[in-house]
Amino acid sequence: MWDWITSISSTNLAIICATLLGPVLAVQAQKWLERGRDIQERRLVIFRTLMATRAAMLSPMHVEALNAVPVEFYGSGKKLKAINDAWKLYLDHHTIDGPASEVWMQRRLDLFHDLLHLMSQFLGYSFNRAQLARDIYSPRARGEMETEQTIIRQGLVGLFRGDIALPMAVKEFPATEPTPEVQAAILKLLADVQQPKPLAIEAEKDADKAG
Repeated sequence: MWDWITSISSTNLAIICATLLGPVLAVQAQKWLERGRDIQERRLVIFRTLMATRAAMLSPMHVEALNAVPVEFYGSGKKLKAINDAWKLYLDHHTIDGPASEVWMQRRLDLFHDLLHLMSQFLGYSFNRAQLARDIYSPRARGEMETEQTIIRQGLVGLFRGDIALPMAVKEFPATEPTPEVQAAILKLLADVQQPKPLAIEAEKDADKAG
């Protein structure tokens, strides 16, 4: 038995191993390729969503895509690490207390564009940072609508919390003309008040005579 094994050449041994292990290795390789394609597709979906919602950064789709970045772009590679570092900087910027000033808003956009640029380079796109910041369609009416919605939301929150009061001003009181029936009743009352009382006078005369 041992002599038969040792008589097999290395070439034949390689052929035997390839015949036995080939189907197994092929299946594993196919699974590995499919897994890689799935990861790439999920990353592309996140990038496309962030690109499509650049003008609606408060939309649920935009927020959901941002929260998926550290999961789908997880890894120890240099480019993946740079993406996660940029995402952390963007997240930390939103934890700063205080009102949102113009400086804060501009810094938020800068950090967001940095993140998009790194993601685009990793996914094989040739966008430059200026394109990501400039080439965006955002109708003026949409921006005004979002601003108005923000003002309304903040006003309602302040009203319900009791921080602000609802302003009220009385311009004038409504003037209503009395109906003819009411006017007639008022005139009758005035006439009765001004008219002398003969019955009371006659009663007093009768009392004097009796005395």
